[in-house]
Amino acid sequence: MTVSEVDYFSDPGYSQSDMKQALESPELLYWMKHQGGRAERKPSPQMIEGTLAHCFILEHEKFKNTYQVCGPRNTKAGKEEAQQAIKNGRQPITLAQYEKALGMNHAVNGNLLCNTFFVDGLAEQSFFAEDDSTALPMKARLDWITPDETIVDLKTVPAGGASPASFAKQVANFSYHLQCAHYLEMSQMKRFVFVVVEREPPHQIGIYRLDDDAIAEGRYLRRKALDLIANCRVFNNWPGHTPMEPQTLSLPSWAFK
Repeated sequence: MTVSEVDYFSDPGYSQSDMKQALESPELLYWMKHQGGRAERKPSPQMIEGTLAHCFILEHEKFKNTYQVCGPRNTKAGKEEAQQAIKNGRQPITLAQYEKALGMNHAVNGNLLCNTFFVDGLAEQSFFAEDDSTALPMKARLDWITPDETIVDLKTVPAGGASPASFAKQVANFSYHLQCAHYLEMSQMKRFVFVVVEREPPHQIGIYRLDDDAIAEGRYLRRKALDLIANCRVFNNWPGHTPMEPQTLSLPSWAFK
């Protein structure tokens, strides 16, 4: 389903990022989703670069209509350009930001395997459903889906981050396997592929699928998160890191001689 970003993010359903936050801390999820915390958080430069690359690669016409390259904001001319861009309904970006997005786009377009995914398909497709077990509303917004029912998720990573060993660590650290399981369940698509592009030249690319064990673990975490959220809602209790009494900590193993 094609819906605007505003309509998608205003929908009350729980997304894969909400589920990850619930597993980290229900208190954090409550603050982010129900107390406006998400709007208070400013995106990091890396997040901005990722957003620009997504738009440039997946929705190039939207990119041209949304962003405008302006001069340095520490100059009078650059400030005036940015102000005029905002008046015209465009978001001002720097030349460096544009060139980085352009470089990542060239890398993706120049990769033969990537082209098999992006020749035909739909960008930013939204799905909505109700969880059978908890009756929680759920949602998912997929980067790209192909006619042969493949989900393509575009990730931008730092230099070296597209290697198999590095990206496997990122999958575990950021629970991308939960995201994979959630998207497959919500869309009922057949396959899920990560296209990973490094933000720094030469913008190396990795293309990965998760094995069955990783997806099964993602499904387990998804189920755990939904049950946890449902329990928090029933009892109106969203616990954080603080238990009823102090916890005992030890050092990580590498800190011992």
